[in-house]
Amino acid sequence: MTDRERVLLERGHVLHHRPYRNSSQLLECLTADHGRVGLIAQGSRRAGTGRRAWLQPFVPLRLSWSKRGELGRLTHVEPEAADYALRGQPLLAGYYINELVLRLLPRDDANPDVFECYEACLAALARGAPLARTVRLFELELLRGLGYGLELDRDAITGDPLRPERRYVFELEHGPKRADAASDGAAFWGRELISIHSRALDDRESLRAAKRLLGRVLNSYLGQRRLKSRAVLEDIVEMGLDS
Repeated sequence: MTDRERVLLERGHVLHHRPYRNSSQLLECLTADHGRVGLIAQGSRRAGTGRRAWLQPFVPLRLSWSKRGELGRLTHVEPEAADYALRGQPLLAGYYINELVLRLLPRDDANPDVFECYEACLAALARGAPLARTVRLFELELLRGLGYGLELDRDAITGDPLRPERRYVFELEHGPKRADAASDGAAFWGRELISIHSRALDDRESLRAAKRLLGRVLNSYLGQRRLKSRAVLEDIVEMGLDS
């Protein structure tokens, strides 16, 4: 018989919740030191319990649980700070990053880098940072934290630094290589890839290039199932409502 894991006052966030049995909730949480964990919050949907108001996305929490097997039992929760108060477009972006983490980070895989970039993204959304740039930076840092970081500073064939005025195609397993005439429609300017690599993303062209590149990369890891929140978010970003 495996030992029961007990965790006390771990920093965390609820990524997703749904009803479970008569009065409980099944939570998917991102935590600082234990990664993504599945927890059952027993009785949290009963009237008069304070837990339900706290067990929502975008509220910094301290979580305690007891666990043996795949799902743990939430034993204590308290807010660590005020919620991020996301509204409108930033709220939609928040649901998008939650869905990305849910799909790409396995349960019980401790990843402090992902937790750090997740909290940094929420803070940026809460203070009104430009939406498209904030989301693209999160995607880049999430991929890096998961071990899928993109090498965008050199030609994968020659090893030479990218030239701003040259066109390149990006191959997932290798990186950028000089484009030929047949691949021009799928190519990127060197200056766009340099901007993505340096995390500058300070103009519309580099932001659109980052969206195109990261969309391809993320789709390769997500598989056939499209993210529910992505299409609406992309429409908002494309209309320029984040500027």
